[in-house]
Amino acid sequence: MGPCAKTTVTCVIVTPTGEKFVGTNACANPRRVCPRDPGEGYEKCISICQQTGHAERVALSLAGHKAVGAHAFFHGHTHACRDCQEALYDAGVLWIARAKERLL
Repeated sequence: MGPCAKTTVTCVIVTPTGEKFVGTNACANPRRVCPRDPGEGYEKCISICQQTGHAERVALSLAGHKAVGAHAFFHGHTHACRDCQEALYDAGVLWIARAKERLL
């Protein structure tokens, strides 16, 4: 696993008991240069770079049922996409915030 060539995004889900679950947008086939052209969708992230998913989704898969009542912090992007926001809220995360500093 290696970092995304364009932007490394990290998400930490912190449970009500203080347990932390960390997800990133790491790639199984990392590249030196992002294969996507400007304005192009994210299909190549999966087909070429073999990205496991958005950082928020990865953290959520690790947290499982422990996400209920948790808070999610992300870094490396300006916002969590709508699909990730919906998945986090549907899993019981209370709020999502952009971290001001790098998380790891």
